Amino acid sequence: MLGSTLAPPDLSVVICTHDRYDALANSVERLLGSSDFSDRCELLVVENTPSARRRKIDLPSRANVRHTVCETQGLSAARNHGIAEACAGIIAFLDDDALVEQGWCAGILRRMHADATLLALGGKVVPRYDGDTLPNWYDDRLAGYLSCIDWGVTPRYLRAGEWVVGANMAFRRDAFVRYGMFDVNLGRRGVGSLLSNEETALLSRIGLDRVFYDPAIAVQHVIPVERLTARWFRRRVYWQAVSDMVAGHARDDDPALRREYGEIVVQLEPEHRNLNALTFEPADAAQFALQLRAIYLAAILLGAGGAG
Repeated sequence: MLGSTLAPPDLSVVICTHDRYDALANSVERLLGSSDFSDRCELLVVENTPSARRRKIDLPSRANVRHTVCETQGLSAARNHGIAEACAGIIAFLDDDALVEQGWCAGILRRMHADATLLALGGKVVPRYDGDTLPNWYDDRLAGYLSCIDWGVTPRYLRAGEWVVGANMAFRRDAFVRYGMFDVNLGRRGVGSLLSNEETALLSRIGLDRVFYDPAIAVQHVIPVERLTARWFRRRVYWQAVSDMVAGHARDDDPALRREYGEIVVQLEPEHRNLNALTFEPADAAQFALQLRAIYLAAILLGAGGAG
């Protein structure tokens, strides 16, 4: 913690990291190089890499830059650890592969100070692709699976069906006191799981009428080429189905899901109207969208043998 003789900072920025040291270094450099990351802000890096793969994290020697270790594996556990260690009354989360735009810290503080009823805040997350070209089956509808959002140019409270993402979100500390922390049964654990929904579960408890979206509070989310594969998106959608079931948002005995799965399959070419529907290589974005929806539905229906 910061020395007890110092006034607490206005903003704590928490970056949880898991075995992505090069990406983390870029994210930290961009944040600390921002003109609005002042002495009234602090950076707290939460190391969540297993000890066997852990490396030294080189951080500038500054009073408002700290490093801590969360031994419990999982993004939710790491975020909760960061909340406990942070000093400020406003806590922002930034992914270890996200790059802030200028004015990010100041924008969060300005928006929070302007409205005392606001408990949570998020902004635009723009994909920054590492590769030179995008696959022919990729279009902007898939950006949401990459934790990228854009709800337009107007600052406002969230509407039904909208959310903010962990790559770019901030909360008043009071939100965690009143509505609890991140659910450790949700959220990613290492590289083998793409479990999610820990953010939306907390936001739903807080209520959309107290969650604000400001497109000016923006970050770039670096998308490595290994995520731009059909296989990665298939895994991502499968884990989204698992996440929705764990969170209680989807049921494997819903007859509407079985009907929709059948309606999707008949839209495919005859040679794909079987289990091949879930694995064939898509020819274009429309075909891939059908396949991903089929994977989502199949994962839920198979949750208790419902598709058997």
